[in-house]
Amino acid sequence: MPSTLHDIGDRKQLFIDNRWFAASQGIRLAVNPPVKARQVLTPDKPWESYGLNFATALAHDGKVHLWYDAIAAGYDKQHQHRMGTAYCVSDDGIHFERPALNLFEWEGIRENNIVMPGGCGTSVMLDPNGPDEHRFKALSMLGDTPMWSETRGSINHQTPGFYETYLLTSPDGIHWKRQPFPASVIHHDSQNHFFFDRRLKKYVAYLRINTVGVDGVGWRQVARTEFDDPLQTPWPFQRNPNSKKGPGHSLQQAGGEFPLALGPDAYDPVETDLYTPCVHQYPWADDSYYLAFPAQYRHFSEGRSAALEKSNDGLVDVQLATSADGVLFDRPDRRPYVSLGLDDAWDRGALYMQLGMIRRGNEIDQYTLGMRHTHGDCDISKPQCDDSIGRVTQRLDGFMSAAADYAGATFTTPLIRFSGRELRLNADCSAQGQIWVEIRDERNLPIWGYTYPECIAVDGNRTDALVRWKDHDNVGALAGRPLRFYFKLRACKLYAFQFVK
Repeated sequence: MPSTLHDIGDRKQLFIDNRWFAASQGIRLAVNPPVKARQVLTPDKPWESYGLNFATALAHDGKVHLWYDAIAAGYDKQHQHRMGTAYCVSDDGIHFERPALNLFEWEGIRENNIVMPGGCGTSVMLDPNGPDEHRFKALSMLGDTPMWSETRGSINHQTPGFYETYLLTSPDGIHWKRQPFPASVIHHDSQNHFFFDRRLKKYVAYLRINTVGVDGVGWRQVARTEFDDPLQTPWPFQRNPNSKKGPGHSLQQAGGEFPLALGPDAYDPVETDLYTPCVHQYPWADDSYYLAFPAQYRHFSEGRSAALEKSNDGLVDVQLATSADGVLFDRPDRRPYVSLGLDDAWDRGALYMQLGMIRRGNEIDQYTLGMRHTHGDCDISKPQCDDSIGRVTQRLDGFMSAAADYAGATFTTPLIRFSGRELRLNADCSAQGQIWVEIRDERNLPIWGYTYPECIAVDGNRTDALVRWKDHDNVGALAGRPLRFYFKLRACKLYAFQFVK
């Protein structure tokens, strides 16, 4: 049995991989899709006449803040001002209001909620570091000319330009200042993002890339880079001598500029892309749990060819990927984490997870971008009005679980050193399921008073169930010792465990 010691203190631990199974029988890891709720934001303003696009949700100062791409019908390279990033706010994360910010005039309308004209694929983060004037930071695909005048007046028309990934800063998430040079010297596509990694004490960016195979066809994938100061641009990359200068400041990607974090593999259909990374360092557990919700895009084609015969059209849904370090990700289940809607649904053609997790008690809200049309079946010159933002709800810690059927299952952990007085479980046993826990010493021998027969079964459906034994519910006397924990489960799902003080 492996003897690796996990010093977990009082930090919550999840079941998103096999790290807690030193020995097991009958146990399996299960991916648990969320529950779809209704749409929360639909296009109903002139500057949204084509639809809504990529969004970020953040909880801050008791409210839920949402930034999203607003697209007006008629958008093309000659009229790039018809796309921009807009802002709305909510008290409950369900009902959103568009404030009249009066920052920019859009075709004679000044009472609008546009905060970043020209912004495309914008992502927003709340930085725990740095001065207040840079508290909010964003990545956005902007053209190679300024997006707005220095007097913050009317929105400028763009010259046909090459979109580049810029960093912007803001004291309040509403008034934004663009940094003078792109954050990356490589051209990327939409929904790049970054955050401060609490484990590494560094900033980490997840960037969309296209890698070219031997057949000459590009694959959408996700790359990663890390750095100490996001304001020091460009962010780290490995220069490839085959990279070619593109319009503006960016280079056309040649390959190898960034380490790959996530991409399609041999288990995916050959015409599959994996992109829009949507990575989160899970905030309510140990810092070693990373969750990503990439879009899987299957092209409508019979295959890829050097002649690029594949179409840029197809179906898109959301998968779940997990990681213990945020560097390399695994997809534990290739079935969709969020499935497309039925034929008459608003999200029947393409579906993307959006950035942000909003906790409401024992539930977590996330937001999706849904489309009736498939990826390429759209005409941006005409009103479409069906690209909307919806909500999905997940149980706290519930993305994956250690699952047992009615025949039962067991597992023994590797050595654990903890701090705290009580062991608590997040588990769904409902009426028929049960969980028993036995504490063992370093030699894997049961400790008297904490054996399986002495354990009072955990049942019901609770996020914070106390584990008790006949004579004990306090494990504080064992804190600091290397121990193993033996779990016996029947007809249940175990999502997390934690030692609390």
